[in-house]
Amino acid sequence: MFGDRRVRRGVLLLCAVIGVVTGLCIWFARGLPDFRENLLLNLAPEMLTTMVTLLVIQPVLTRLEEERVREHLRLDYPSFCDKVAQTGDIVCVLDTFSYLLSGASAMRFAEAARTAIRRGATIRVMLLDPDSMAARQRSHELSADVRREVMRNLRELRRLEAQLPEEQRERLQVRVYAAAPSIQLYRCGERMMVSFYPVDRLSGEGQQLEVRITTPLGSFVSERFAELWSRSRSVNEVLTRHVQFVEPETGESGAPMWLEYVDDDGVLYLSDQRLVVELARHRDRPVTVRVDGDLDRAHELELIDTGEVDLLGRLRAAFTEKYGVDAEVFVRVKGVPRAMIEVTSAERAPGGHGTAESDRGSVRGSAER
Repeated sequence: MFGDRRVRRGVLLLCAVIGVVTGLCIWFARGLPDFRENLLLNLAPEMLTTMVTLLVIQPVLTRLEEERVREHLRLDYPSFCDKVAQTGDIVCVLDTFSYLLSGASAMRFAEAARTAIRRGATIRVMLLDPDSMAARQRSHELSADVRREVMRNLRELRRLEAQLPEEQRERLQVRVYAAAPSIQLYRCGERMMVSFYPVDRLSGEGQQLEVRITTPLGSFVSERFAELWSRSRSVNEVLTRHVQFVEPETGESGAPMWLEYVDDDGVLYLSDQRLVVELARHRDRPVTVRVDGDLDRAHELELIDTGEVDLLGRLRAAFTEKYGVDAEVFVRVKGVPRAMIEVTSAERAPGGHGTAESDRGSVRGSAER
């Protein structure tokens, strides 16, 4: 599957050499007695043997070769990108985080993904939940900041989604899982690269097993991917919170907004100019909101004063690490319990698909898909 282009070129070159040698032999032997009769007598059984080989033996050997498990020393990202660009089938990536998405191959993969989606392919990417215990454990094993790398991957995938036409965005599906990582998967069509996580290095740098999806190992990994996918949560839940203003007179909820946020010591902080404007308009009364569709509770907003230097420093650093951009203004959501901040995907925003736009002041329609 990966990196077989050189083999095909070598086979074509060998066939060309054999053809030239055969032609020269026939040309030099054309003057021999009974040349035509001997040529036909020798060609007839050879042609029969060739037909039997091509029609009977070769398909059997090809099938056996496809079912064979191939070993690779490492994961070849450029070769995988080439395969993605050629497919119109399904593409799956299961990893903690991947340098395919935000490393040296990021632009190449983005172009390959756009090409595959135009061909009708569906791309599913599942990464480790950056806020999970598993991410912290994996960071300890690798002596690296897994959360930061996952967030970088998610930002690149948001950028890729924004570049797709509106009608094609549903074919790029990204989710995060919180279970302990055990298997890495890179699938393109019917073949996949599988690896198991080593303790002291990235899985992509270790030995890879290339298998067909119909093999026992391929079926096992596919089932594991489907199981994690069913228990995962959308990127929208990782990067944004569902917030609605509460009308003071009627107590009704306003239009939904998907706002970028950070969490500091169990307290929820939002960064959006609409909140600041609303606080400025109603200085004489509290501004309250409902978070994540919780109709039983309303929470008061409080603008973080510039005098809280230490808090603002932590919030700005956390926001930049998470979203890759700076934020100056933050609003505290008072009274949001930790249980609500760590709410599961089943209790979070409906739909669970789509992501917020890079402009924090906009609300995207795909959030209500």
